[in-house]
Amino acid sequence: MVKTLTTLLVLLMASVVQAQALVVRVTESECTQTGCRQIIGTGACAYVGNIEDRSVYITAAHNVLQAKTIHVGYGGQWWGARVVHKRYENDIDYAIIETQKISATKCFTLAGSQPSNGVEAVAYGYSNGVYDMRSLRATIRVNRSGRYFSKIVAKGDSGGPILVNGQVVGIIKGHDYSNTIYTDGVLIRQQLIDQYGRLPDCRCKPPVIVVEGEPAKPRPADDSKQIAALEDKLSKLKAEIDKLNKTQIPVWIIGADGESVAKQTYPLGDPIKLRFKAVKQSEAK
Repeated sequence: MVKTLTTLLVLLMASVVQAQALVVRVTESECTQTGCRQIIGTGACAYVGNIEDRSVYITAAHNVLQAKTIHVGYGGQWWGARVVHKRYENDIDYAIIETQKISATKCFTLAGSQPSNGVEAVAYGYSNGVYDMRSLRATIRVNRSGRYFSKIVAKGDSGGPILVNGQVVGIIKGHDYSNTIYTDGVLIRQQLIDQYGRLPDCRCKPPVIVVEGEPAKPRPADDSKQIAALEDKLSKLKAEIDKLNKTQIPVWIIGADGESVAKQTYPLGDPIKLRFKAVKQSEAK
């Protein structure tokens, strides 16, 4: 029962993850005077579509700056990735990476304009772990210093997308004492056009050529309600799994006279072990 629920939980997570927000995993080397060791780090990335036989993602540049290997988690496996562009200076922190073409049918689109102050937004990341995508709902704050997401992210959320009305307005860089700092999605959008001559697309349609200075028509796709419903189901399933994991099955040992001798408990799913003691009967005189 626990195994079945766990499998269902992973499948539901995959349906959210495969939509657009994915895990990025990197390996790095840390060297000291005594030697070097390999470090594995994880963050988030946003799938933004395909260019010919390649799939394109955006993440934080600091996720991949020192990376020896880069992989994107999708469909139950890790896909080898490479960096095609990165920029890491001041508040600008993003990278464009590619894998071979994946089978996803949904991808993020990048907003063609910057969000205004107070607009509702949602951020995605993987600070909860590789198989547990986190979402934060807050607002965009605009002041003289720039634009911010009004909740604080955690380690592992870096590189994740921030969405307004279903479109990416930024990529998570880090945070200060009260806000999340992100790289402007409009800047990244223009770089994608400069890089490929058009915006990547995950739909099976002819390429749309984007002329510089002429914004692309935004797609109406907004899966925020579906994602929120799935997240609610995930929370309920997690609670059920936790309850089952704590379930103890009582087993009473009954003597030959029918009286209870002892009681033992076993976790649900563990085999119940019974021990019998052989008694030698004396011969009749």
